[in-house]
Amino acid sequence: MTASRSSTAAFLIAAAFASGAMAGETSRAPSGTYCGQLSSAGILSEAQTRFETDAGGTVIGKYVFSDQGEPVDGELAETSDDGDGSDLTRTFMWRDKYGYGQLLVTFTPDFSEFSGKWNAGGSQFLPWTGRRCNQTVS
Repeated sequence: MTASRSSTAAFLIAAAFASGAMAGETSRAPSGTYCGQLSSAGILSEAQTRFETDAGGTVIGKYVFSDQGEPVDGELAETSDDGDGSDLTRTFMWRDKYGYGQLLVTFTPDFSEFSGKWNAGGSQFLPWTGRRCNQTVS
């Protein structure tokens, strides 16, 4: 019984250490779904933004926001981060039925929230924010 407990304890310690190591690896990039808002046509609209990392290590995503009660779907592709080594500030290209442009995002250190600003090629940037969620935008 003692050998069995020792084996079980060793396994649990190893599993906890491995999951902690994996959490450390995933904490370098955003993943999951964020609920928030973005400004579109002068109105703050409910938005849901989903980030994931592709096989090459690039962060990609999808988003949906409500435009006068109708959902608008779009895609995000990371173009760069700010190079400070923290991986918290990143630049994306957004694309949806209205066009494309740049999205600059800064995440909190635990990637639970982001504050961003987007544009459509001009100098005017508009807000885009999110906080981790489990709900969907309808």
